[in-house]
Amino acid sequence: MSQRTAVPRRILFSYENLLPTTEADAESIFNTAAALTRRGHDAIVSVPAPTDLGPGFEREVLDYYGIDAPLRITPVPSFTKNIALQHVYHAMHFPEHPAFADADFIDARNPIVVMRALQCGQRVLMDHYRPWGDQFPPLQPIFRRFMTHPRFLGLAVHSAYAYQSYRRLGVPEAKLRVVYSGFDPSRMNPVLSKQQARALLDFPQHTPIVTYAGRMNERKGLDVILDLAGRMPEVLFVLVGSTGRGPIEIEAEAKDNIRVVPWQTSSSISPYLYASDVLTIPPSSAPLQQSGNTVLPLKIFLYLAAGRAIFAGANPDTAEILEHDRNAWLVSSGDTSEAEHQLRVLLSDTNLLERLGQAGREQAAGLTWDSRAAEIEAFAEECLARDPAAVGKEPWSASACTLDTMKWLVTGVSTGKWIYR
Repeated sequence: MSQRTAVPRRILFSYENLLPTTEADAESIFNTAAALTRRGHDAIVSVPAPTDLGPGFEREVLDYYGIDAPLRITPVPSFTKNIALQHVYHAMHFPEHPAFADADFIDARNPIVVMRALQCGQRVLMDHYRPWGDQFPPLQPIFRRFMTHPRFLGLAVHSAYAYQSYRRLGVPEAKLRVVYSGFDPSRMNPVLSKQQARALLDFPQHTPIVTYAGRMNERKGLDVILDLAGRMPEVLFVLVGSTGRGPIEIEAEAKDNIRVVPWQTSSSISPYLYASDVLTIPPSSAPLQQSGNTVLPLKIFLYLAAGRAIFAGANPDTAEILEHDRNAWLVSSGDTSEAEHQLRVLLSDTNLLERLGQAGREQAAGLTWDSRAAEIEAFAEECLARDPAAVGKEPWSASACTLDTMKWLVTGVSTGKWIYR
């Protein structure tokens, strides 16, 4: 059990999607909640009940995410598989959960759940990665209003990149804390050498291997990897995380030096990481600018823990964790020719590969789910101890919001891209 340093709290978490799911937010929620239980807190996660709910549901979910902790999961009635209506239904009925009234506070990510819990008299700690106000300017006054509510304890935001977005809304510093995501060290066991991992997976021993592990769709910048594979036929590119035969998989089939691997569970991913010379987050600005949903992706933390060199784009979010020539090799996003050149430089230097990997492994030691839970705990205790009346709103420009909203509408209508910035 992780060391307990605070009063044991009753914490009710909310998750609104059907389980199990490969979505990164589920992995973060369940691992954070589990780590808090290891610190002595009583954590319960309220989730929508699947249509085939059986007596082994809780155990199935815990096993899927590789969780070893006394975490309780309570399925509640679900209205529909339409995700938007499902979220609204879950939020509206969330206060009916048996643990709602007696919880010391609610931990939620969904803004609708947050507002509903506040409306029904509970204190809420929000935990999220997305810079909502920057991406969708019309939402700024809504977020400003509920985030400055006296019972809104604070937001544990996953990056300084997103933190600045909420400061621009006039949310006080006291209600914001950057708390990075993490990884479970047990997922990296047993530790394998590159040779051992390649033998286990039947990968070639002497071919340079570059691996991407994560969700596989057009929003992840994988077009860059497909282009690099065409330019570097001597390198084997491994794409781990396929959940079907989508556009990425179809294009990859035409290239002999790409190997597509199905989605891996928490207990089976590590050999693919250990087998690699380089682990990549595609050097593309598209995921952040077009989808806005990959701020500091979870794969960064597993990559660091694997002790392999990381090849990525020099983007504002990843720059918080990755530093060029210290624990990663960063290139300008969107320039495939430069990416090819720099990847060749990296693969050709054995000492560089080793040095970057070792630095990443050392950094990962402080980025576990348990260390994250300790930070969440400390932040929550600070929020619970203060006088809500002592924390007020800070300045925010309604006129700037109106101008941004107009620009957002024009850009969205003309280009179909609805992520403003």
